[in-house]
Amino acid sequence: MAIKHTLALDIPETSCENILRIWDASVYGAGLEIDCPRLDIYLPGFSMPIYYSTDSESVPPKLLEPGFVKSFSTSDLGITGNDQPAGIFPDGLYTIRYSVSPNETVYVQYYHLRTTHLINTYYREICKVQLQACEPTAEQHQKMHDLRYIKMYADAAKAKAEYCHAPVQAVEMYEYAEKLLAKYLTGCCVTCNH
Repeated sequence: MAIKHTLALDIPETSCENILRIWDASVYGAGLEIDCPRLDIYLPGFSMPIYYSTDSESVPPKLLEPGFVKSFSTSDLGITGNDQPAGIFPDGLYTIRYSVSPNETVYVQYYHLRTTHLINTYYREICKVQLQACEPTAEQHQKMHDLRYIKMYADAAKAKAEYCHAPVQAVEMYEYAEKLLAKYLTGCCVTCNH
């Protein structure tokens, strides 16, 4: 069997809205050169990536070494300027591609559905439901049911993107979860039949 690189990335979940973490989880072939590593990050709604590499082509130069562990800020990816306060990464579909030379054939690509803001809002709403260690009231029960329903859609959207590789369906499901959460925040019942 030929020795080769097995490229992989880990993009952990985070509750921090102003950080995007990406880790190199690759297994590199013993004795093989690791030339020209490149990380392309496509932000939601953008068709051109922000990229990091070890060469000086990227402007400004952004060094990338095999085995990297990167925590990107919004200024690192050009969402906010370096002289501005830390911004918030938008929720949505990120396409992340990592490659080494020859970059057009040795690469791995992931869809990452970022749901950080939606999930943080969900948890804040959970905290507002005053539950006791006993059967909840009908109103509390309905709120918990609605919140679980919203979370189920967010989880399903994430699975569609990251495991099923169905980005269009993932974005549609995520947008529906956002609509449900917005409806919930106005005090409306999300799952009621009226």
